Amino acid sequence: MKNMNNILGLLRTSALCLTLAVMAACDAEDFTRTAGDIPGKDDLANVGGVLRREKTPDQISALKLGEEQTTTDAVFYQLTQPAAVDVTVTVDADATLVDEYNKDKQGDAKLALFPLEKVTFEEGKTVTVKRGEKISPALAVTLSREGVEKGAYLLPLRATVANNDISPSAKGQVIYYRILVGEIVPETQLDAYAFKVVGYVNTEEMSPLMGTKFYVETFDLDFNTIIQTWIDIEVLRPAALKFDKTTRRAMLDIGPDLQYVLSNRDKYLTPLQKSSRKVLICITGGNTGLGFCNMTDEQIADFVFQLKYVVETYKLDGVNYFDIEASYGKDGMPGVNPASYAKLIKATKEALGDGKLVTVACDAESTDLLATAHDGIEAGKYIDYAWSGIFDEVVDAYTDGAKLKPIAGLEQSKYGGALLKTHNTQESAQLNPILTPAVKSLYRETQSGNVFAFWDMPTNSAGYEEGPKSAFNIVADAVTDWDWEYDGMILLINVNLDFNNYGNFRKDW
Repeated sequence: MKNMNNILGLLRTSALCLTLAVMAACDAEDFTRTAGDIPGKDDLANVGGVLRREKTPDQISALKLGEEQTTTDAVFYQLTQPAAVDVTVTVDADATLVDEYNKDKQGDAKLALFPLEKVTFEEGKTVTVKRGEKISPALAVTLSREGVEKGAYLLPLRATVANNDISPSAKGQVIYYRILVGEIVPETQLDAYAFKVVGYVNTEEMSPLMGTKFYVETFDLDFNTIIQTWIDIEVLRPAALKFDKTTRRAMLDIGPDLQYVLSNRDKYLTPLQKSSRKVLICITGGNTGLGFCNMTDEQIADFVFQLKYVVETYKLDGVNYFDIEASYGKDGMPGVNPASYAKLIKATKEALGDGKLVTVACDAESTDLLATAHDGIEAGKYIDYAWSGIFDEVVDAYTDGAKLKPIAGLEQSKYGGALLKTHNTQESAQLNPILTPAVKSLYRETQSGNVFAFWDMPTNSAGYEEGPKSAFNIVADAVTDWDWEYDGMILLINVNLDFNNYGNFRKDW
């Protein structure tokens, strides 16, 4: 097959492929079904409409079919105004759009048409937007893997509106599925991508074991699927630095839920550390006025001794410092000492040793201090990884005028410019079009896309059906090279969830 040969030719020059999979349905109620007055029939010429998937607002999205697998997706039609009369829409595959799609792409690889005989509309191809409504019922589309050769395919679906008075844009009538068909070759090793993925878990709500349930699928030259774990570093919280007024000591305060996890490490930590995954604890300020930036040398030594004991006792892989919630200036506590944080980082690394990780989430204030050497200490020389601590923004600290400054002595290859939260479906629809190109630019055009961190991975719930997978997909989509313009990498993220019930991975103690 000519198209396949083109694809394989490019993949031979690539290390991996990177795609994005969507596994769970989003709540159709996320879309407003009625709004305003119903226009009269004469106003229908001003009414537009678009064809959408239930799982994503994107016009182009990805699906993956494994061996002997079928998958069912859902699409619907959405008007810009409530319908004055019933609006009938027919949805069908359109093979003529494949050449047009391939012509617009810059890469040499062209996608073949997914076999139309493997596409079924079990409930028919027609939907109706009822009078007074804006959204049609969902239309099921089923794709079958059986008998389809391994490779990359395209399936365009086009909507045709029967009402001549409706004036939708041509572009909005088409959605594209980019489909990868592969065979599964199990593999349990940690992925070997150049960037690290960090997942925070708040043990007050979630079980750390959720980190074992997310994985990526990569493809070899024959489109065999290789399954690898996705999260490289899991960071557990809460733990805090607090000030003891009686003894004036800097105390490491482990939250009761985190302590429960540590005390039951065989159940909650050992499975995480398989496949070389690292487990750290996140330490923040404790709202007592004492923080990483105003400690005395004695307090630093005392605190690091406590931290080393916890790391060694519970066989942790290191620590993550995040200088938030310290409440500097509270109750007459000492002011900021520019050398304090650098001294703490150096002392921590020397105490834990090279076999443990010292990481930092960078806030603007403390990073300003770490940007220069203090008392001859360049903090970056003692940091294994650092990433932006500014939520839902892409911050390249090595760019002039950025909100963060680079840490003195830190190699840029150890820095990542994104810390993302998980948002509900509606918020994601607004943020993703902004964050995805920003992350893509960070990864493709700078040297600062080496770590991607995700804050407080949640369970799946109403509006969060896929849990943190929706946030992971921002990175997966950004680094995926569907058109083989860069490195031919495609990443597909999957998760083992029980979609019949909400609340997967909530704490069980």
